[in-house]
Amino acid sequence: MQTNEPDFRFKMKIYVISLADAIQRRKNVEKQLTEADLDFSLFDGLRAKNGFSEYFNGYDEYQYQINTGRKATEGEIGCYASHLALWKLCVDRNQPIMIMEDDFHLKEHFVEAFHEVEKLINEYGYIRLQTERRAKKKLVKQIGKFSLFYYTKMPHSLMCYAISPAIAKQFIAHSQILTAPVDVMIKKIWEHRQRLYGLTPYQVEEDRLSQMTNIHGRVKHRKSTAISLVRFITKIKWALKRRFFTFNFKPG
Repeated sequence: MQTNEPDFRFKMKIYVISLADAIQRRKNVEKQLTEADLDFSLFDGLRAKNGFSEYFNGYDEYQYQINTGRKATEGEIGCYASHLALWKLCVDRNQPIMIMEDDFHLKEHFVEAFHEVEKLINEYGYIRLQTERRAKKKLVKQIGKFSLFYYTKMPHSLMCYAISPAIAKQFIAHSQILTAPVDVMIKKIWEHRQRLYGLTPYQVEEDRLSQMTNIHGRVKHRKSTAISLVRFITKIKWALKRRFFTFNFKPG
């Protein structure tokens, strides 16, 4: 029987960020996504051996320390630059894409969730499929076995999300000067002012490979009293700005 329903299967391509020499991770990616019968490409993760200048117009070290408590590491710069390159690809091709990092484990209903996201992404712009622990979110609607939420407080990490050209364009505009890791920039919804969503039950979780992260330098260290005080005040401001933004946002 024919139907007027559009066929969304395999229309949205998956790009997996992976360093060229991450052989074990790449094998794990290829096995899972090939078995899922989804269209994907490996994107060679960018390295920042020469610092930020190849990928960003500038680097605000003081603001980076306020945002994170430390200076930018080579791995963080390369990770941000990789996502940024794929956002530009999304805009150039004017098509939604799914971006993944190579230390994922797919859960049982990932393919079903993927196809639901294909139908939703042009309307909602950014949809996360990865597990989280400390996010705050509100229900938008039920879609079969899945629930679409919008985030009032974004979680960290960018292991799996779909993005539309419109949202990608806004993220690019807020990535000219390096002031924070890529997931921290995205968390600051009151600055880029984009509505961000998640589809639950989440169908992507961290693989054991995530414990062997390629982003070095993310270790706790003693901060100066001045930086600690400014960070404390800044976090209070962030919370107020986030609440103001979400209070005035009416989800679609």
